[in-house]
Amino acid sequence: MKREIQNFKDFLREAVDPSYYQETFNFTILISMVKAVGGSRDETKNDIRALPEVLTVTLVEKSKGGIQKDAGTKFLSTLKVHVRRPKGSAKEEMMRRVVSGINGFRGVNVIRYKEKIPKKRRQPFRGPGSYTKRVQESEYQKSVKKKHRRLKTRLIGKGNQPNVPPYSKKPSMDRSRSAPAGFGALEEEAIEEAMKSTADLPENIVVVIDKKEAPATYKIYYATKDNLRSPLRADDLDRMESGIEIYGTMIIQLGQNFPYEGHYLVTSVRAADGFGPLLYDVALETAGKSGLKPDVISVSDEASAVWKQYDSARQDVQGKLLVYDIDMYQTVMPNEHAEKPYESEHLAQVYYKRDKSTTEELQAAQKLIDIYHHAPLPKINKQKSGGLSRFDRLREEIRLDIKPSSNFSAFDIKPDLQQKIWDGSERIRPGIRAALLDIVEDFKEKLDLDIKVEDIVLTGSLANYNWSRYSDLDIHIIINFSEVGENVEIIKKFFAALRSNWNQKHDIRVKEHEVELYIQSHKEPHISTGVYSLLNDEWVVKPNRVKPYIDDELAERKAKDIQREVDKLETLLYTVASEKILERSNRLKERLKKMRETGLKREGIFSPENLAFKILRRSGVIEKLYKVHTDAYDLSMGVKQ
Repeated sequence: MKREIQNFKDFLREAVDPSYYQETFNFTILISMVKAVGGSRDETKNDIRALPEVLTVTLVEKSKGGIQKDAGTKFLSTLKVHVRRPKGSAKEEMMRRVVSGINGFRGVNVIRYKEKIPKKRRQPFRGPGSYTKRVQESEYQKSVKKKHRRLKTRLIGKGNQPNVPPYSKKPSMDRSRSAPAGFGALEEEAIEEAMKSTADLPENIVVVIDKKEAPATYKIYYATKDNLRSPLRADDLDRMESGIEIYGTMIIQLGQNFPYEGHYLVTSVRAADGFGPLLYDVALETAGKSGLKPDVISVSDEASAVWKQYDSARQDVQGKLLVYDIDMYQTVMPNEHAEKPYESEHLAQVYYKRDKSTTEELQAAQKLIDIYHHAPLPKINKQKSGGLSRFDRLREEIRLDIKPSSNFSAFDIKPDLQQKIWDGSERIRPGIRAALLDIVEDFKEKLDLDIKVEDIVLTGSLANYNWSRYSDLDIHIIINFSEVGENVEIIKKFFAALRSNWNQKHDIRVKEHEVELYIQSHKEPHISTGVYSLLNDEWVVKPNRVKPYIDDELAERKAKDIQREVDKLETLLYTVASEKILERSNRLKERLKKMRETGLKREGIFSPENLAFKILRRSGVIEKLYKVHTDAYDLSMGVKQ
């Protein structure tokens, strides 16, 4: 009894002890639990409760904004964690400590976490003149203005609207409002205040939607009514001299890679202060059911604030997470943002706008122009052979264009060699051989070089059983580079340039197959399952009718990685220093070369690396890379405006 009394006295002293400190708080976490690893949901909750300073762990039901979802191999669950905060420690520190402990559990990963701010407890009603008096009218008005501003905007507009029948001039939203902050210095809370509306556009300025390259890409920009096809740009001297303060261009591209495939991405935007958000709204409404998401390459602080506004404050905009694992954030956002996942959740979403209020308002004011809405599709460039151009033909018919279900039928094994080229399986047809040798001879004469040709070989798919009607006749001219000059590397680059120039200028076909010439060093091994000497009229390497194993998934993945990098360079060409683009394109070219060489040496022509290279070449991605490289070089060597 004495001990119990003493414990009670200690408790009383502790209760009034000014040095005693204790504080608790709640925060919510969204976790993913791998079904095949670790324990059940209840067992995971018990594990969390065992962590230091954790008091209770409870489920947050869907009705209260939580997620309780079966995601196949994983289970997603939102939990509320009640934590004690020791003296001298910050809440953020405690949350990180608990999250780190949870991430240490097998099969468990915290996707996001956030402090749960308790609602302010209302004081009990004690009759007239008590509680009601404490609710000041000014505070009430402030609350109404904050919570219902969007409804007010929707009802009466932004003010200063022109007379649009049957409505009269709408009242000002906020007559005494000071000038808004510029778009380049926006905080999330200031975006709505700073956002320019239709009424802010001068009489001669309109918003243009350019769908010339839709659905792959479209543009939205400000322009003058008398020059709709010329966007008003930031560095446009004519715009500056005319005194026009408004400019802005946004480029939107259709995503091709998982997990944003089929969704539109804002890949580039630059606008005058306050005029950026209006373009975002138009882009959202134009994207429709495909949705709109931030860029995966670069997102400025200003753009991030706009997306955050959509995520947290816009009730007419709905966001949907593309990935539920923070380890996947680097696939849907720039790396610098992915490194801060808990601050960047708004960039991991695709957004949909529920109405078309912005475009309807612009249309009513005759400020919206869709210049290609009814435009016919561009005509296909026909060649003298009567078919499509080489790259168009490959895009349209062979369809190896880096899609989720790429068609690898071009690599299927045929029962026989192409009999228009071959006489059975032993010899090339004499007329075909003569025609190919004539082409090589004409090429040599135009080189105007006295070089000794050691051999001329036919290789590639037409020297194998995996040919198709789209296969090229790959002719390799074998020479000794050292006989041409001492610097072999320079000689190699010289011949590569000559070869490339010749192939681009000529469209020579033999039995409907395009002829491609290559100049190869006699020391360079040519790895192929089929090589035929045109000079000696015999097989160097005779092909076998064996169907190889094709890892199409790995080939596609490698091709998509390269395509993503090329698309990045193309997007950044006019927004990043040309010297940097030139450097990055050179590195990417070397990467392509090494990738193919490694694959050929390791597994031959059917290696994933070589197949990826063929996909990129046939779909025009490599052509695009070389164009970006050339454009970057021209920009770096030219004189700016």
